[in-house]
Amino acid sequence: MAVDCGGTSTRAVLLDGDRVRGRLDGPATLSGYLEPARIAETMRHMLGAIEDDYVRAGLNGEPVTIAITAAGFVDSLRREFERGARALADEAFGGCVDAVVVVNDAVGLLLGHQADGVVIAGTGSSVLLRDRDGSVTQSGGHDWVAADDGSAFWVGLEGVRRVARDVDNGVESALRQAFRQTYGVDDARIVAMFRELAVAGPGMKADIARFAAGVCATAAAGDEAATGIVHRQGDALADLVTAGLDRTSVRSVVDRPIRVVECGGMFGDPFYRNRFEERVQALAARSGCRIDWPAVADGLDAATALASAVVREDAATRWAGLGECRPLVVWA
Repeated sequence: MAVDCGGTSTRAVLLDGDRVRGRLDGPATLSGYLEPARIAETMRHMLGAIEDDYVRAGLNGEPVTIAITAAGFVDSLRREFERGARALADEAFGGCVDAVVVVNDAVGLLLGHQADGVVIAGTGSSVLLRDRDGSVTQSGGHDWVAADDGSAFWVGLEGVRRVARDVDNGVESALRQAFRQTYGVDDARIVAMFRELAVAGPGMKADIARFAAGVCATAAAGDEAATGIVHRQGDALADLVTAGLDRTSVRSVVDRPIRVVECGGMFGDPFYRNRFEERVQALAARSGCRIDWPAVADGLDAATALASAVVREDAATRWAGLGECRPLVVWA
């Protein structure tokens, strides 16, 4: 079973060989803004009806390996995630779970797709690059206060702030119109909406990130203010990638393009994606480095690959070299 928990949604698939036996699409669960005290409980109950799919498919008694890629998994919370993984191993699927693997979503993409690097630009952002010795270099990925450059959150927040200035100055703008459409408010409710976004609790980041699509669409239509936002954020993420390349030997690979997987909703916008890729390629080309950009919609395929790769005999050593980025593995 593969589970991908991003900043705004959770997707899961139950596989019996190549056959899909169950699917789950739901709200964010193991995101970076989940309170640590709720991690274990959330993990145990997040599978929902997919356990019923297991029974309906006549799989009762069949062993299950669960692989979870989670935006909120970091080394400092390993103990909390281990408690949740233990609960799944002991109780889920009628006690038929063999192993539970939990890994940060970016690391999961890196390992699952056997790539040289990963760039996530969704609700948040992160950059990982794997050096020739197998070690991993991370840039960003520390949530919005310290990082998330180029993410939907920061594109959306810059857009919200520009709309606020337009409101204060009595300017009717394309971004102001996009804001009304995104949040379903009229002019009389715009200022109140600013305040609602500021105190939206655990959903704040995702709520603000919703506006990124409106900002990008407005930029693609030629609006100067929106274009500036998209360019700044795309460039900021590109600079993280090139900074990571400078810190690793992977940049010296010249006999083939290096493979950097793109994942996240921002890469679904051509205007943003083109700006980002062009800047990285221009900076990387100085050293003769070429980059291929395979794009994936989510981490489900990567999680599936990880679930298939777990072998009890080598799990303890296979990922040991990843240090704080290593997956958590709990056996039943």
